[in-house]
Amino acid sequence: MINLLDTIFPKSCSICKKKGDYLCSRCKKLFKRNLPECYICRKLSPSYKTHYECSKEKEDSFLNHIFIGWEYNSLSSIILKKYKYNYVQGISETLVEIFIESIKKSTFDRQLEGTILTNVPLTKNRLRDRGFNQTTKIAERVAEAFDIPFAEGLIERKDGSGHQALRDKEEREKIKEDTFTLKNSFSPEGYSSITILDDVITTGATLEAISSTLRKNIYRDMEINALCMFRGKPYYLEIP
Repeated sequence: MINLLDTIFPKSCSICKKKGDYLCSRCKKLFKRNLPECYICRKLSPSYKTHYECSKEKEDSFLNHIFIGWEYNSLSSIILKKYKYNYVQGISETLVEIFIESIKKSTFDRQLEGTILTNVPLTKNRLRDRGFNQTTKIAERVAEAFDIPFAEGLIERKDGSGHQALRDKEEREKIKEDTFTLKNSFSPEGYSSITILDDVITTGATLEAISSTLRKNIYRDMEINALCMFRGKPYYLEIP
């Protein structure tokens, strides 16, 4: 059955503009896969585990494993920004599909066994302006694909916390744990970990603030992991 909207407003690749889908098969291959790493030092970690030495030095670190799909660069930023800031929700279908494929091809799917999935929330004001939370849409699909429970609304973000994209690196690192509150109680009984889903990780301050909130409440004895779509290349690979 032909979709009337697709006939009037045909889909085109967000990168090369080829008609057919928001991300064509050729441009999908341009996404640079992120290697398994310790999210603190950015060095290789085959199991995606945060190095013990790194977490010990970073006293406020509560994250055990983080999966990052691809490098955030000029190409990947085009499609993410079109979805995230231009409110083209249809892009999520293609983006989530290849994200799920990427997880399945990795060893991180083992970390999803016995986990509870939640997502990074928006402030109420931001949610009202945008109309949807992109990480909620992604989390719903991931939970379905891996048959894991999704604890929607578990974490609430206070309205005065501002917008991450407008912060510089130093301001991002100053995000406090009181930015987030535990809203809905989801019993951890029977689960071994909780996994936080986000679209982009920069300094990791947001994930750390959320994990600290979780750790200091009812999730103190569980592993805390994260799934993220994009992150910039490691500092030691940056070209001066």
